[in-house]
Amino acid sequence: MNLNRMWRRYDRLLGADVASDINQELRFHIEAKAESLMAQGWAEDEARKEAERQFGNLGALQGEGERIGNRIERRKRLREYWSDVLQDTRYGFRKLARSPGFASFAILTLALGIGLCSVIFAFLNGALAPLPAVPEPERLAIMQAPIPYPWFKTYQGDGYAAWKAAAFMSPAPFNVSFEGEGSERVTGILVSPEYFETLAVHPQLGRFFNTRSEREGSAPVVVVTERFWRTRLHSDPHAVGRRLRINGSVVPILGVCPRGFFGTGTGSLSVPDLFIPVTSNAAIAPELRDNVLHRNTQPAFWLLLRLKPGTTIATAEAQLDAETRHLQTRPQQKGKLAHLMPDGTVMPLPPEARAILYIFYGALVLAVLGLICANLGGLMLARGAARFKEIAIRLSIGANRFRLVRQLVTESAVLAILGGFAGLATAILIFRLLRRVQADSNPLLDVLISGPDFKVALFTFAISGLVAIGFGLIPAIVVTGLDTADVMKAGLFNGLRGHRRFGIRNLFVVGQVMAAMTLVLIAGFIVIGAQTGSKVDPGFDSAPISFFSVDPTRDGLTGPECAEALRRIPERLARLGGVESVSLADGPPVSKSTPDTKVSVPSIGDRSVAFQRVGPNFLTTVGAAILRGTDFEDRTLLMDDGSGKVLPIAINQVAATDLFQSEDPLGRRIQVGEQAYQVAAVVRYLPMTILGGHAVPVILAPLTVNDLQRSDIEGTTVVIRAYTPVGIAAINSELAAIDPRITIFHPQTMPEYLSEQDRLASMITASYTPIGVFGLILACLGLAGVTAQTVQRRQKEIGIRIALGARRMDALRLVMGEGIAMVLSGAVLGFLVASGLARILAAISAPMAQVIGPAASDPGLTLGIPSFFVLLAAIACYVPARHAASINPLVALREE
Repeated sequence: MNLNRMWRRYDRLLGADVASDINQELRFHIEAKAESLMAQGWAEDEARKEAERQFGNLGALQGEGERIGNRIERRKRLREYWSDVLQDTRYGFRKLARSPGFASFAILTLALGIGLCSVIFAFLNGALAPLPAVPEPERLAIMQAPIPYPWFKTYQGDGYAAWKAAAFMSPAPFNVSFEGEGSERVTGILVSPEYFETLAVHPQLGRFFNTRSEREGSAPVVVVTERFWRTRLHSDPHAVGRRLRINGSVVPILGVCPRGFFGTGTGSLSVPDLFIPVTSNAAIAPELRDNVLHRNTQPAFWLLLRLKPGTTIATAEAQLDAETRHLQTRPQQKGKLAHLMPDGTVMPLPPEARAILYIFYGALVLAVLGLICANLGGLMLARGAARFKEIAIRLSIGANRFRLVRQLVTESAVLAILGGFAGLATAILIFRLLRRVQADSNPLLDVLISGPDFKVALFTFAISGLVAIGFGLIPAIVVTGLDTADVMKAGLFNGLRGHRRFGIRNLFVVGQVMAAMTLVLIAGFIVIGAQTGSKVDPGFDSAPISFFSVDPTRDGLTGPECAEALRRIPERLARLGGVESVSLADGPPVSKSTPDTKVSVPSIGDRSVAFQRVGPNFLTTVGAAILRGTDFEDRTLLMDDGSGKVLPIAINQVAATDLFQSEDPLGRRIQVGEQAYQVAAVVRYLPMTILGGHAVPVILAPLTVNDLQRSDIEGTTVVIRAYTPVGIAAINSELAAIDPRITIFHPQTMPEYLSEQDRLASMITASYTPIGVFGLILACLGLAGVTAQTVQRRQKEIGIRIALGARRMDALRLVMGEGIAMVLSGAVLGFLVASGLARILAAISAPMAQVIGPAASDPGLTLGIPSFFVLLAAIACYVPARHAASINPLVALREE
């Protein structure tokens, strides 16, 4: 007899005692065989032994039968379990279909909350996604601070057994001219010849750099990205060997990168279009001048490592730190000198930055989930109260409590799964909207807003499961933990006796208010802080100001030619009709808003200020009011390199206070490095820190001939004051008269520029306002719903009070008092949680401190936002409480 066939037979029958039945059948077959042998003349004992011998070891067969029986029993129990789950699921769908209002509200709440969490996770997943088109990106690491190029060569040789190394300088702007077209400014990277080999990428067309061909001082070549090849070169299959004019030099295309590859970076959102070897002659890029490849004092290159198998970041960091101590020329410093971070992700972040992201967004997700669970948990508990008699009857006739809890949790799971699908759809819709409003094609942003993938979907449904347990389990335990006799005897709502003041329902409400207050406060701090910081008041009338940038060095002009051309630009443009004044600067007005320059003031000490270099008549051109002193109008400043002279400077009133307190700043000296300056004017010139909302100390120093010969990443800004708009064609005509190679880029009016500065604040507002509004609306709706349930639960009590002479206002105060007490308790807890989280974020992140700090420390905001929240919550409680005050006692008692 085949035991597997017997197993399948009994698996179908699912008998009660499978092992016993199998043993009986084995004995039957052995007896039948023994009788057959005896019929052939065998003795009874010999026939029985022969039958058992032919069937094998009877004990082993019986043991196998027991194991088969146990497997069948397990299958039977498993089938019964899933049958019960399927039955509970169908029952859950029927219950939801009978309550479409509740189901719609719950699914909408889950869709918004889970969708919000999914969007947050999708952004983090995109930012920490592996670099596209790069093999084994997890083995890449980058130094957190730039180093001199000779250090890279040392690291490269000493770490041969532990890593492959490359160096790059990013970003580097290039002016690219196309055949028959004008010049265009694009972003590129200057890379060592080992760059692509270190990344282990292969070209789509042509070849990449190598150390044999790209030697120091060789003619420049260029590798272009697939995006540049597709958009600018129109996917030309013969692009390799084609020549581009880059920064005035004719450069052949050596290769095309694979699709999706955009190099490595240091966290910037800008992506390169060109890759040029650092070994090219210095004519191709100003960054390669001044013998930068051999200077140990110019940290301009990022170190990129591909760690070999068995080498960890910690090991490589320790080796680099030891080598760095031998390379540095300054006295030995304490602590680590070399810090590595993983570079195999789209947005490389140091560990502390990742910790900030995880803390902030983790707290945000927990607050959202806590709000959802508290809101729906309270509603599920109130909804379960309507089923007390049903549950009490089922318990009284012998239903298992665990079975009832499982049924109620399954109903919550059905709701959560539907909400999970709705949340995933919400996240997909949000990302589609983001992709639609994205104006420029940026591969990095494309990755960040690519939308939900399998990981995000898995996260979404994991969140749905947690939410189902969060808002379903506790109400199920409470609802089934009834005194059935009390419920059957005393009425529908007495099942919650003893829970009126400090029961589970109240805890749900307090938790809901606390989570909502946390969300509203954090979102409010961020939004208000960003909006406050974006309100840039430059200190002058911006309407007549416009500007554009030029970079003669990258147009192919030599250093002296650049200085001469830039000196002549203000003179030529001042001749145009409607132009009142023209000046030069090393950046747009009020663009220098970071106090990153150390200055020394006698008798005061060192301070940090924002430092901007400007040409003659700059203050007059922008219209900045001179509070004291005079503008430096000496045009001979542009003819002198400034070395060995004390140059005049202008400072704003913030710098005057920070550097000199109450003393007169005019005539006082300030040392910046080796250059001495003397204060010639105090002006009203107020750039703001980005999103910080507070003015910074600024020093305006004169441009010199050395500055004009050097090339900055932003180029040189030409500032024009004209009440009549000046056309680009007229400007180009004047520039062509100076030198036809000069091209302009980034032309803007001052109002447009200030509007761009508001864009980040607008993005933050658009991102975090829905979070705060979501928390506010959900909390108010939940409070209104729970208060309405309270009115219904206490309808008989309120009716009796009114019948005995209580005033309507007393009934209103009775209901409102309980609601307001819970609101205030939750609001205080939420305020404490939000304040603590804001302090933690401000302490560990300077940018977050700039955004949250001003708002969190403003008494008006820290009191105003909670007061507004409590007011709305009180209104949400008042609406159903007012209904309680209008109860007709006769109707209430008759209905009861």
